[in-house]
Amino acid sequence: MLHNTGVLNDGPGAIPGMDVRKDVLQTLHTPAIYILGGPKDIAYPNGMDDFKRIAHVPVAVANLQVGHGGTFNEPNGGAAASVAVSWLDWQLRGDAQSGKRFIGDDCGLCKESQWSLERKQFPGTRSTR
Repeated sequence: MLHNTGVLNDGPGAIPGMDVRKDVLQTLHTPAIYILGGPKDIAYPNGMDDFKRIAHVPVAVANLQVGHGGTFNEPNGGAAASVAVSWLDWQLRGDAQSGKRFIGDDCGLCKESQWSLERKQFPGTRSTR
């Protein structure tokens, strides 16, 4: 799970001392979700680029138009934290009810107007929103 982040695009301007490149995405071996703050999130371009490059494991990107930092200052972490907890309950505890927020063409996040959800490699789900 990645919140308001993405691997920086290669080239000058990367964080000094961090030599992580986009090819690291090919080492993912479990489902992943990016939870981003929409186009106003400074991490949006890198997170969306990561999502586009991942084609070998199930991956989702959920965007909430709140900018960088998400909703973590809200009680209990707000909407972004709720999505994170649902993802972890589904992926780590096998909670099928939590999984319904992400899978199927009529998924929970698909019906929540404030969220934009894109998915790839999800069984029984079309790859686009």
